[in-house]
Amino acid sequence: MIVIHGENIIQSRQKLIKVIEEAKTRNILVERHEADKLNLPTLESKLQKTDLFGYSRLLVIEGLHSLHRSKQKKQLIELVSQASMEICLWEKRPLTKTMLKKLGEHQKNQVYEFKLTNTLFAWLDTLSPQPKTKKSQLIAFKLALSDNDAYMCLVMFVRQVRLLIQAKVGAEIKGPFFMINKIKKQANYFKLEQLLKLHTKLYSLDAAMKTSQNILELKTNIEQLIINL
Repeated sequence: MIVIHGENIIQSRQKLIKVIEEAKTRNILVERHEADKLNLPTLESKLQKTDLFGYSRLLVIEGLHSLHRSKQKKQLIELVSQASMEICLWEKRPLTKTMLKKLGEHQKNQVYEFKLTNTLFAWLDTLSPQPKTKKSQLIAFKLALSDNDAYMCLVMFVRQVRLLIQAKVGAEIKGPFFMINKIKKQANYFKLEQLLKLHTKLYSLDAAMKTSQNILELKTNIEQLIINL
C-alpha cells in the first residue's frame, strides 16, 4: 500500500500524479475514488487484484481519513488494510502513528508525508498592515519561496486571512492553543474591512491563476498584496 499524506497538498498531489503515471507505465489499470462516495459493498467489489481480462489494478482512494467518525469509516479502513491488491491512499491531512498502524504492517507500506515548512509559517506570522514591517515581510516571503512554490504560498495566505477574519469576528478557531493566541494577536493589527478586502483580492488572484488570466508572475502579485496591505 502507498500512503500519501500531509498538509502540503501541492507536493502530495504531485506525488500522487507521479504514482499514477508510474503505474500506467507498468500497464496497471488505475481506478480513482473519493472516499465520501464509497460504501462497503462498492469498496468490496473494487478490491480485486485484476479486472475481468486479467489486467493488474491500482485503486486510488482520496480522503478516507477525512470522513466523519462512524462505523462505516472504521469498516472501510479495516477493509482497505486487509486488501491484497495495490492501493494508494491520498490524504489532505497528516496521519498519526495510530492511523498508519491501522492500515496494516507499517514496514510493508510506502508512506510519504509532505509537511508545511517553518519558513512558510514564519512568513505568515509577519503579515501586518504596518508600513515599518513591509521589508521584513518581503524578506520572510522570499525565504518561504525558497522552500515552497508560489501557489502553496497563495493557498496558505488565503488560509491565514480566513483565520484572521474568524478571530476578528469572534468565531471559533480550531487548533493548538498557542496558534489560536498568535492568530488573535495578529488580528489586532488589522481592521475587519481590510481583511475582507484582502480576502476578495486573494480569491480573484486564485481565480485568475486557474483560468490563466494572470499577466504578472504569481510571486510578483503576492509581493504587491504584501506591500499594499
